[in-house]
Parts: sequence; C-alpha cells; structure tokens
Amino acid sequence: MSLVPFIQKDARKRWLVGLASGALVCLIVLGVMAENGWLPRTDPVSGKKTGWFGLSLPNNAASTWNPLAAPPTSPTPQLSKEYIYAGSRLLAVEDANANAAPPADLAVWRPGDGTWYILGGPGSDQFAAPWGMSGDIPVPGDYDGDGKTDLSIYRPGDQYYITLRSSDNTYYFTTYGVSTDMPIAADFDGDGRSDHALWRDSTGVFYFIASSTNTPMYAEWGMSGDKPIAADYTGDGKAEVAVWRNSDTTLYWMDLSTSQWAGISIGQSGSQPVSADYDGDGKADPAVFSGNTWTIRYSSTNTTSNITWQTGNSGSDVPGHNDYDGDGKVDIAFWRPSNGNWYIRQSATSGSLRQEAWGGIINGVADIPVPAYYRR
Repeated sequence: MSLVPFIQKDARKRWLVGLASGALVCLIVLGVMAENGWLPRTDPVSGKKTGWFGLSLPNNAASTWNPLAAPPTSPTPQLSKEYIYAGSRLLAVEDANANAAPPADLAVWRPGDGTWYILGGPGSDQFAAPWGMSGDIPVPGDYDGDGKTDLSIYRPGDQYYITLRSSDNTYYFTTYGVSTDMPIAADFDGDGRSDHALWRDSTGVFYFIASSTNTPMYAEWGMSGDKPIAADYTGDGKAEVAVWRNSDTTLYWMDLSTSQWAGISIGQSGSQPVSADYDGDGKADPAVFSGNTWTIRYSSTNTTSNITWQTGNSGSDVPGHNDYDGDGKVDIAFWRPSNGNWYIRQSATSGSLRQEAWGGIINGVADIPVPAYYRR
C-alpha cells in the first residue's frame, strides 16, 4: 500500500490551515491599522487625502493607495473657502475644499397672483412658480439645507410660514407669531439651514425656531421703530440679532453665543439697512442705502466708504444686493420698479454695470425683488 495519497492529503490540510491563519492575521492587522487611521483614505467632508500610516498627501494625488504614483501634471485647483448662504444673504465664509460660490438669480415675487419669476443663470434654469397669494410676504431661504433656496411665504392673517422645500418638493407649515410681526430668514444656530424667524416691533424682540433642534427661541434686542438686519457680523457661521436705529443712525448687533454686542454709527436718517459681506472676508459689513448712495463699513479694514451708484428714480429704487458674479463678494445692486430694470455693480469686474430687465409694476402693484440662488 502506498502512503503518498495520505501524505498529499495531510500536506494540503496543513497548507489550508496556514492560509486561513495568514488571512486571519491580515484581517487583524488591517483592523488595527484602520482603527488608528493608518490606512490610505480620503475624508468625505474635507476632501483631505492621507496615505499609509496617516502620511499627508496633496489633494491632487493620483492614488492614495500607491505611494509611488505621481500626481497629475495639471493639478486640480483646490478652493480655500466655502460660502454659506441663508436665503438671499451671504452669511459666512468657512475654510473648506468646496465648490465656488454660485451666482444669485434675478427673481421677483408678484403680489397680485403670488407667482415667483426666476430669471435663472449659470447652473440654474428660468422658471415661474405660483406660491402664495395677495397679502403674503415672501421669505426665501434654504430651510432644508440642500444648497437651494426654497420658495417660502409668511401669511400674516393666519400667522404661519408655508415653505415649498426644494429637496423633496413638499410643503411645510409652521404656525408662528402674530399678524404684525415681520418675517426674516437667517441661520441663527449655524446648521446651514435658514431658521423661521420674526421681528416684533412693538416689543423689540426677535423670535426664531432653531432648525437644528426645532426649539423656539427669542432674544430681546432693539426697540419699536428699529429695522431688523440679522446677519453674521462675527464670521462664525451664525447670524447675530441686529437692528438699525434711525433716531441715532446706529447699527446695533449682539452675538447670541457670547452676548457680546457692538454699536456702529453709519449713514443718515431715513436710510435702509443693507448689511452683507461686500469685501468677501466672511463677515457681514454694516451698510445702509439712501437715495443712490451706499455707505459701507468694511469689516476687513474697519474703514467706511460712500459709493454713489447710478441716478434716476432713486427715491423708489429697491435694494437688491447679492453675489451675482460668484466671486464671494456681495454686489451693490438695486431694482427700479418704474422700468423693471436691475442695476448691478459687479465686484468681480471692477464695478462694471450689469443691467437686466426683469419684473415690473402689474395693475399698479410693484413686484418684490427676491434674488437668491434657486438652482432649478
């Protein structure tokens, strides 16, 4: 009798056992390396790449798994800032590897039939959508955090918001406030979503529902006759409660997180507050609009400029400031009801004029400008 078959069978058995043991050891080693961050990976949020044992790699590395692989000959540019919007206002700038700031769309809301008319632009289509009715107040904002502005109105008679969410095309009711409240859209809790908010002139109180926790909040700030102008004056990604007081031509804001506050004298009596980030440093600049003059106190330099922009029916012009050229700076702009024209001072091209006809006066009632990035 030959012993060869038995020897071969025993050898195969030892080989399989050795292979299984080796595989188990490999799995254990990989598990330890993964737990300690020693495996090559690309962070899904920041886009940062690391190689073996946590070695930092350039974001344009051809392969994190092959440490010998060369990067592309033409590296992909990495942006240094992410622009955060709440409704039509640029609220903050955060360091991140993100997409460029999208240019805002020219848009109006028509009180007569409650229709939104969006001109569209790069990456955003022209469209019209009925949402609201006569007596409503348009309050566009990104209430679902998908990067698109939602169609939203506040109905004073019933005291509720009605929002058409772009993420799932469904509507959302929020009962809130009293009939005399003024609705505003701002991100007070810094979660990237606009909060349903109101300003009550009779008591000088801001009310808002923090979208991160769905918790009603309020802040006593201001007094009757003030004009609310909530925006991110500190650059922390959260809007501060703020008012502009005509009686002493001063803008007052308070940080809800730290209770620190400031008062900045700016403009003249009868002005309209138009605070926004005009210098692109991630902080809202205190600003007012009067006649055809914009007075801006730049947070990056703590200097104030008076900019005269266009002439004509300046008494009826409506501010329409936003970032229309995608450079991360809000452009001085207004809409003229008498001819339905937008006049935009483009910061990306040294203040060149962009003039567009969009909207007008229908049956004696002027449209309401609601510029934002709708992306439909």
